[in-house]
Amino acid sequence: MTTKIGAATIALAAGLAPATAAPPAQAPQASAALKTAAAQCFGKQPVGWQQMVAACTVLINEPRISPADKAGAFYNRGAAQMRLGQGPKAFGDFNDALKLKPDFGRALQMRAGIYASQGKLDLAIKDLDKAILIEPGSSSAYNNRGMAYLGKKDTKKAIADLTKAIELEPGDAPSYSARGSAYLAAGDKQKAMVDLNKAIELDPKYSVAIYNRGALHLSNGDKEKAKADFEAVLAAIPDHKEAKEGLAALAKIGK
Repeated sequence: MTTKIGAATIALAAGLAPATAAPPAQAPQASAALKTAAAQCFGKQPVGWQQMVAACTVLINEPRISPADKAGAFYNRGAAQMRLGQGPKAFGDFNDALKLKPDFGRALQMRAGIYASQGKLDLAIKDLDKAILIEPGSSSAYNNRGMAYLGKKDTKKAIADLTKAIELEPGDAPSYSARGSAYLAAGDKQKAMVDLNKAIELDPKYSVAIYNRGALHLSNGDKEKAKADFEAVLAAIPDHKEAKEGLAALAKIGK
């Protein structure tokens, strides 16, 4: 089964954080250039990720903005850097955001995602523990911690966290898919199938759940259903390696 743990999985779905205080553009003395930078960095004026990095950099270098706004600028620049594939730069920005605002829950989640992508699951869980204390209603924090526990093969804690994530956001397909993976890792194929079916019901194009269900069908000996799921994944993602391997395994079985 495919179980992804990483920054993209953990944090980017949360979106860019707004400033925690009034953006500097609201200050009467702000120049036109500073107002434009604030609008672009804090998402009021849609721009590309590279332009967002530049705009947030203007704010970070501006001595007149508050520490809370500067933390928001570091966070948003880090999130944009993640979109651009600049993980190390993003990591530095999330660290700087947390130095200014230690209780910045979303920054903790983003940094946890980078730790997880590096295989540093204990550090990821430590950040997510803090994020949950700060934002106990955050389904993404529970989802991400559950995924980290799954990476450590602690299926009991993984299932508990993913169940909490589902309670907080019942319509979240990734949480059902992840809990399905956790149930399978715990040896409960029946519950795994129920969760994977639910994930696909919620999001019929969610390829992670479709592939995982195909793999589960294959392990159950249901070749036709496995083939249908693998083909559905490849129709959406033609270069999906695992789905290709699944069809190759089915072809060998048929010989």
